[in-house]
Amino acid sequence: MAWVAAILAVVIAIAAMGWAVWTRRHSNTRGPTGGGAAASMIAHEMKNPLMAIKGLAATGRRHYDSMSEDERREFFELINEEADRLILIIEQTAMAMRIEARDVEYDVRPETVADLIEEVVERASLGKHPIEIEIEPDLTVRCDRVRTAEVLASLLDNAAKFSPESSPISVRAFRNDRDAVIEVEDLGPGVAPEDRERIFERYASTRPRGYEEIPGAGLSLFISRAHVNAQGGSVRADGAVGDGGTILRLRLPVEVRSAG
Repeated sequence: MAWVAAILAVVIAIAAMGWAVWTRRHSNTRGPTGGGAAASMIAHEMKNPLMAIKGLAATGRRHYDSMSEDERREFFELINEEADRLILIIEQTAMAMRIEARDVEYDVRPETVADLIEEVVERASLGKHPIEIEIEPDLTVRCDRVRTAEVLASLLDNAAKFSPESSPISVRAFRNDRDAVIEVEDLGPGVAPEDRERIFERYASTRPRGYEEIPGAGLSLFISRAHVNAQGGSVRADGAVGDGGTILRLRLPVEVRSAG
């Protein structure tokens, strides 16, 4: 059973280091999204996966010998999922700190939108959500491929988390004047008009109705907007046509090829 203690020790050590770095950086932060309020939010989000891992480890220690191979495999998968959730919180917090310190560099160059979207969709974890893709041919933008892929992955993740299981997610890309527009649309309850800017704030706690318990540090859309703005683009949330639904709309500069 040494593996149980080893996993728990590593996870706690990672969490402790992440928390120490974050608190040092934000100890003097003031405002509604800084200081004590932000610290409380991050502590809560880190505590949940840690408690889940601790509970799984304790149960595994007590019942390991009587578990079937399938049950043991399920325990490993659950521990892995909770550890991934904790690591994501730490990584997002570190990126938010880098953004605030203006310590993020962008390698902007021409990228084909179709290739970018297909790459992100192929790697995305969308559960049972079918995905519908419609991309204008020969659409090229100027962007940092890695950061823009992270933004698209974040938009898809939000669409999957805040819409009914098995409901479709639509991805569309087309040219509009000097911009390429990429839309990610879901069939969830939608975001209230007064909250459509708040969801992009640092440590945003806004959730659609019925999805209030979905975990998250409220950093993914804040980070996404920062990456997009730094590349000369924009991202916003709009209501979908019809009953409910949200369209996360990303704009990036089109790559203009010179004649000849």
